[in-house]
Amino acid sequence: MKKNIFILLLLVSFCKVHSQEKTEVLLLATYHFGNTSDEMKVTDNILRAQKQKELKVLLDKIEKFKPEKIYVENEPNQQHFWDSIYKLQLENKEINLKSELYQIGIKLASRLKLKSGVTCVDWHIKQSNTYAEKQYDILFDSMVKYDDSIVANVSSEQKMSEYEKQTMKEIKELYEKTPEMRIIDAYRVYNSEIHLKRVFYGSITSYLEYDEFKTNVFWSQNDMIRNVNIYQNIIKDILESKPKKVLILYGAGHIKALRNYLEVHPKIKIANTLKYLD
Repeated sequence: MKKNIFILLLLVSFCKVHSQEKTEVLLLATYHFGNTSDEMKVTDNILRAQKQKELKVLLDKIEKFKPEKIYVENEPNQQHFWDSIYKLQLENKEINLKSELYQIGIKLASRLKLKSGVTCVDWHIKQSNTYAEKQYDILFDSMVKYDDSIVANVSSEQKMSEYEKQTMKEIKELYEKTPEMRIIDAYRVYNSEIHLKRVFYGSITSYLEYDEFKTNVFWSQNDMIRNVNIYQNIIKDILESKPKKVLILYGAGHIKALRNYLEVHPKIKIANTLKYLD
């Protein structure tokens, strides 16, 4: 009888410990190496020999985290393409892609011999797969038409606050000097708390200071809706696959929002990114 009680207590203890296990998440803010529709961008050639040497330093550091999954900024309907690229990488085929998804995501996955390469989790409204997305798509199109009609009937575009102007100036200056920086130094800056706050403000909350046309609450929400859907794609996959560690490789403008969503989840532990970049 005592033996049975002891075994039962061990099982309860094991289940309790197991239920408390968390997935450790490393969020790595990046700039885009290849083509991007972003108005402000870094102009550099990551394929240059010197940049490839610098990239190796970054990969050596991030590899120490040993993620079991790598989430990247591309939509799920592009998963087949990146699976094919990963297959070529494992076969040691020559690949001349500039994208950070390849240069960091795929290369890191191959170093770690991950089964799935990278996992695409991005979201854009024009997919319109669900009822909610289709309804939002209608609203989005009507807001674009309304904004276009307003701009066509005024002499100038909407004003920017002095704070927004200064922030956008700082972001632009960083982008311009990034090609001259060592990659590891650039990533330390892009992942610093001051920069993550700066790009969140510039891409989300700065809209709300001057709202001459009374539409900026919508545009601020529009950018956050993308972040919410990215988070949902990530957390659903984590809860289903239960990895011990994951890396999220994403544009710096998304990192603060994703971290805010992830860090409050009972099954998530946020890793110190700067520790791994040191």
